[in-house]
Amino acid sequence: MRVLHIITDTNIGGAGRYLLNLLAQPAFRQMEVLVACPDGDLGKRLDNTRIKRIPISGRDVSFSFPLVFELARIMKEEKPDLVHTHSSLSGRIAAKLAKVPVVYTKHNLVRIPSPSGRVPPKAGPFERLLNDLGARLLSDGVIAVSEGVYNELLESGLKKKYVHCVQNGIDLTPYRPLDLLRKRELQTGLIVGTVARLHRQKALEVLLESAKIVLTSFPQTRFLIAGTGPLEGSIKASIADMKLEPYVKMVGFVEDVPAFLSALDVYALSSDYEGLPLAVLEAMAAGLPIVSTAVGGVPEAVIDGHNGFLVPRRDSRLLAQSIVRLGIDPGLAASMGKASRERMETLFDARIMAEKTATVYETALNR
Repeated sequence: MRVLHIITDTNIGGAGRYLLNLLAQPAFRQMEVLVACPDGDLGKRLDNTRIKRIPISGRDVSFSFPLVFELARIMKEEKPDLVHTHSSLSGRIAAKLAKVPVVYTKHNLVRIPSPSGRVPPKAGPFERLLNDLGARLLSDGVIAVSEGVYNELLESGLKKKYVHCVQNGIDLTPYRPLDLLRKRELQTGLIVGTVARLHRQKALEVLLESAKIVLTSFPQTRFLIAGTGPLEGSIKASIADMKLEPYVKMVGFVEDVPAFLSALDVYALSSDYEGLPLAVLEAMAAGLPIVSTAVGGVPEAVIDGHNGFLVPRRDSRLLAQSIVRLGIDPGLAASMGKASRERMETLFDARIMAEKTATVYETALNR
């Protein structure tokens, strides 16, 4: 099977890591895989693999007319059996124009909160009809990365026969869980970190507010923020304005995520919305306790009180209290970290994700 993936991300965010995880699995080694992707950090990473990358002009855009025709031309030249798109409406339209079966992965929720935190209302009957029609016209299958995303897609009007829940998974091999109790004995403070695209979705201003609260009762805590994105400048400015520079460090893009996670004691996520964040799965694979907002598919991975703590969206105080609780009780943090790793080993292995995705391809080709 010859499969063309289309992704317009230039940085390596959640969708990029999802794609890299997926294509490295045994189920995909039996396919001939090509990826249409613009130049950038993700493009460079793909160029260092066995996968053929086709550079495209679209950069971080879901739709543009020129990109539709560019992708249709690529499909005519490369003759894929199936197209798999990631947040690319242009790719789905091009596939239909080229008469190639196409599936797409829905990496995030359908009802995304506004900057003020307001969640859009559920789709009404007419909107549900339009959503279903659009999905059937422009795809032969939809992959939801979590049960939360799957349920929202059905709620929006899509039919069950077109939607497939394939939970995110990662390759556990690079992650070596540490003895968190021993680690805490050898250091004086607590290290809290996050890996995120610096975008409003991640609500990092909430994490900074939490950091300020944590430092009033646990001043030896330090925070590390890994990642790049459009809000990098404003986050740096906020750290300075809040006088957090001695305590919060932005480390930029991290190539070696397992090494970064091994430096942490707690993983924190302050997002307003998520599908099933790979960053949380990676932190769990590293054996870390998780403190996160209870959004999207996060509760499928993090069980409150078992391998971490879940708090409401935008509640910086509860986020801070959960971090402090893990700071003052290293034994609890260690047991939650162990539970994180155990959940990963039984539920979120990338091999299973890849096998289920290959089954979706077969279904789409036989539709």
